[in-house]
Amino acid sequence: MEQEKFITEQHGNTRSLFRFLGPLLLIVGGIMMLVAFIDLFTLQGFEEPKYFWLFFVSIPVLFIGFMLSGLGFGGSIAKYQSREYAPVAKDTFNYLAKETTTGVKEISNALQLENVPTQSLVCPDCNQQNPVNAKFCNECGEKLVRICSGCKQVSSNDSSFCNECGTSLD
Repeated sequence: MEQEKFITEQHGNTRSLFRFLGPLLLIVGGIMMLVAFIDLFTLQGFEEPKYFWLFFVSIPVLFIGFMLSGLGFGGSIAKYQSREYAPVAKDTFNYLAKETTTGVKEISNALQLENVPTQSLVCPDCNQQNPVNAKFCNECGEKLVRICSGCKQVSSNDSSFCNECGTSLD
């Protein structure tokens, strides 16, 4: 299966036409504008300019010339600009990456610390928070866990059955 070319022959021909017509219209429009200015500034006394109308014709011709030149040479200009800007963008990115590393790490650590769930056991009698590995309440001394008589595994105080072997804790 042959891959279709991105820039077709018709596209290349159109670009070549724009590259020819654009500068040609710029030159023609510039000459017309120059003739109109010379005619305007070389007037003697109260004469009327003969070629004043060239101002009105040359402005659209110049505009079309600029547009066609932009279309014809736009790809070359964009490539040139990207080659000019790429090293600056790379240096800026590398500078920002280097200089903001500690700040990003601090923010990341703060977010991780904020999202860590604080696990604790709550005493059923006095509602005191206790460490996860505590077997008795720090406030009232009540048992916080149950120990299975069959396998000696620790289960939470509100469990009815052992988490390890399934034996009834009641």
